[in-house]
Order: sequence, then structure tokens, then C-alpha cells
Amino acid sequence: MKTGTYLRAAVVGALVAATVSVAPAGVAVSAPDRASAPDRASAPAWSTSLAGTLSDNSSLFDVASAGPNAAWAVGVQYVDGAGQGVILRWNGRTWQQQPTPDVPGVGVWHALDAVSARDVWAYGWGQDGETLAHYDGSRWSSVPLPAGERYGFAKLAAVPGKVWLVGDTGISSYAHGVWRTTPLPEGVMIGAIEARNSRDAWAVGQFAYAGRPGRSVLMHWDGRAWTDLAPAGSDMPVTAVYQESARNVWVTALTPYVEDQRQQTKVLHWDGRAWRDVTGPVDGLWAGAVTGDGKGTVWVSGDPYGYEGTALYWRLREGVWTSVAGDAVPGGQTQSYDVEALAPTGRTGQFWSVGSYGLITGESTSAQYELIQRSTR
Repeated sequence: MKTGTYLRAAVVGALVAATVSVAPAGVAVSAPDRASAPDRASAPAWSTSLAGTLSDNSSLFDVASAGPNAAWAVGVQYVDGAGQGVILRWNGRTWQQQPTPDVPGVGVWHALDAVSARDVWAYGWGQDGETLAHYDGSRWSSVPLPAGERYGFAKLAAVPGKVWLVGDTGISSYAHGVWRTTPLPEGVMIGAIEARNSRDAWAVGQFAYAGRPGRSVLMHWDGRAWTDLAPAGSDMPVTAVYQESARNVWVTALTPYVEDQRQQTKVLHWDGRAWRDVTGPVDGLWAGAVTGDGKGTVWVSGDPYGYEGTALYWRLREGVWTSVAGDAVPGGQTQSYDVEALAPTGRTGQFWSVGSYGLITGESTSAQYELIQRSTR
């Protein structure tokens, strides 16, 4: 989570669209088997839908859509040094802040998912503790959390009749007014969850414990139990997950941290039996967001290396990766574009992204603002 003003140490080079075909390989790094010249005319584009309307220290952390005319984004803005949780709603024309008068004060809204326009879930926290809220199409209301549980920077996933909330201590599910929790081993940290239905979900992250080797965590829910299906010997922290079907699951990961070395992005694919590395040419950012349209197209984004340049997206379609530069926000010199989450806009073939960008305010200072972009084709 990034809520403060910051500058990064390295500079991103110019983001040039390029297409490369990649064939799945083993969990080791795979190499592209052919390449073609850049095709700018056919490359998809992104446009800014909202930017800079909140305070000068704001960011969005998650986005969910229930169709082209219904989407939500959550995050935080700081006013007089105090965090104020923000829920934004898209009504098909504009993004507007959505009030939550029936929910206790929330300093940060951190996670979000939508089953439909009348079934939306959000998680956050404030001075009074953690909050889970549900939107029924007319108002937001609080849902009591399990006693004694602490979720921290949690994420959630919702399907009809059920919602999961994951953190560093356990994976909890709520259905028919009852909470059930699966404790996590000490050292396991879950950073993302995706559910296709009540019997098919993935929770991903890493194991990190002092004095013990790190490892990837790729846990699958089959309706009865959670099973870790990470490849033996994989030690990458997994950052995001997208599930298209039981035989099409995609995750983003980072190579293990080594001092004075840049972590590289990895993209892994589950075919129902094994994980394979399909990273190909994906580079230029620390990936932390992945989604798709349910028809084979997958998008990856995150935090670009360095602090110059716009947001960076990678699209996989028909085995071909395409790098795409995001839209530059007008109205001043900008930097530090960072995408925290991606979501499809229903079945339109378009996508939302949310995060933040920096606006230069002085010789060595910048202000951070919320960012929402939308793919245009």
C-alpha cells in the first residue's frame, strides 16, 4: 500500500509498444520463440477517467465492476493529516463519491468486490478497528467481523451468497450469517484472493519467516478445504491472481528480493494440472495486478520501474504479449504512475484500472493523487 508522497530511484525508459509471441514453458524462465515489429495502429489504448479530484495525498487500492454502468473503486484521501476512506461509484457517465452514513468511520478502504449492482462488498479500517461493509443497491451497512480476528492489509472475494476475507492470520468466509475461518500457518501471508464460485477459489501470497527459506503460496479451495498447489522449490512472492475457469488461472509474482538487484515480474498459468511460466517479454514494472475478460485476454500491470513515464500495461491475447503505455494525466508534469488493481467492465471487452500518480510540485517534491483509467478498445 502506498499512501504517501515518494520519488523512486531509477528512471523508466520510453514505453514503446511491442508484440512478442510466447509459448508456455516450465517454471523456469521461458524465452519468446518469435517476435514481430511494433504495431501501434492495432495496440489497445487507455484513457484517464478520473484523476486529481480528491486531496493532494490520495490513492485507490481496488476496483470492481458489475457491468458497463456500475463500478466501484476504494481507497483513501488525507485531509489535515487524517485519513478518510473513499468509495467512488461509476454510474455509466461519471465517478462520484458514495456516502456511507450507516458505516462507522473508516480511515482507509482497502479491498472491494462486486457480485452484482446490488451485492457489493468493501473492507477497510479506522480508529475504531476493522470494517466489512455490504452495499445492497441502495445503502452501505456494516457486517460484524469474527471476534478476535485481525486482517490488516486484507483482500476479499465475493460470489453469490458468500464472501471471503483473507489476511495474515487466516482465510475467513461468510455465508448465511455464519463466519468460518481457516487459520494460516505462521509466516504465511496472503495478498490476493479470487473466487469463481463457492467451490472454486484461489488465495495467493508467500511464506516468509526468519531463518527459514521463503516459498510461494498458491492455495486452492475445492469446496471442502484449502490446498497449497505451489510448485516445489518456487520461492517467489505471488502478488495477484485472476481465475478464468478451473483450467485457466493466472498469477503475477516477483523474483525473490536480493540486495542491490531489481526484482523481476513473472506471470504463471495454471492449466488444471500444473503451473507454467508464461512471462515472455513482460518487464518494466513490479506486477501487482492481473485480470481478464473471460475469453482468453489477460491484462497485467503494477508499479513501473523508476518514476518517469506513464502507467504500464501488458496484454496477452492469442499467445501474444503487447506492452501498452497508459494515458498521461493533463495539467502539469506528472510521474510515479502506479496501478494497484484491474477489473473488466462487464462483458464489454474493456477494463478499469485504479491506483495513483504523482504531480510535480517543486524541485524535489510531488503530491500524490488518485487515478482511474479505462481501456478504450
